Amino acid sequence: MSSLTGKSLNPVMNRRSVIASAAGLGAMSILAGCSSNGGDSGSASGDASFKIGTIGPLTGANASYGKSVTQGVELGCKDFSTKELPLANKAEDDQADGEKAVNAFNTLLDWGMQALVGPTTTGASVAVAAECGNDPKTFMITPSASSEDVTDGKDCVFQVCFTDPNQGVNAAKFLAQKYADEKFVLFYNSGDAYSSGIADSFKAQAAESKLEIVDEETFKDDSATSFTNQLTKAKQAGATMIFAPIYYTPASVLLKNAKDMGYDVKMMGCDG
Repeated sequence: MSSLTGKSLNPVMNRRSVIASAAGLGAMSILAGCSSNGGDSGSASGDASFKIGTIGPLTGANASYGKSVTQGVELGCKDFSTKELPLANKAEDDQADGEKAVNAFNTLLDWGMQALVGPTTTGASVAVAAECGNDPKTFMITPSASSEDVTDGKDCVFQVCFTDPNQGVNAAKFLAQKYADEKFVLFYNSGDAYSSGIADSFKAQAAESKLEIVDEETFKDDSATSFTNQLTKAKQAGATMIFAPIYYTPASVLLKNAKDMGYDVKMMGCDG
């Protein structure tokens, strides 16, 4: 089994709510496979505790996600820690960067981590998942990384979130059912595995569902401060709706830019 499959989540829940809940689920999943340990209470310093690490962006543009995971695990450890099985947790900041995530993983191993909740973002999760299979293997469950590459070929790595193909395909089907007459611009971060992964699956399903994509615009993290140029091209192409599988920070910039330039356009995103 390479992934966890759950029921569909309420579409009005934002990613922070989902990953905080999923982080708690991750802690509970870990508990299901734990044996009893004696020792101190479930504080992060309890040497006899079962140690659960978390990795995610605690600083930077995506910090909301990492903090939500950390807080979810903290609550899980507090609520489910017992005298027979005290739980400890420790969080490391990866700033949504793969190399930093691997460094954080090694830091947690030195701390004595026995199971990992995280990382939060796809790129960081792919990097850390590759390390989890080393001897001794580390149990890893990510509440929010959505690429199938995270779990592919791994027998100790699990994910809770919808996968990228699932999100892209179902978004296109939904739009074909509800907004078939709109003209779409596909807007995504070409340097981000999450964003480009959903965009690829969306584009394939959009063709099958006969959605009219009149424009495709991309950006990277270092150019996410203004999208006026991309929006101008989309408007000139006649786009009436944006499909943007991106995170909340660039999405807020995109919406503000559209408003400032008087571009009356609908927008749909995914779990980001």
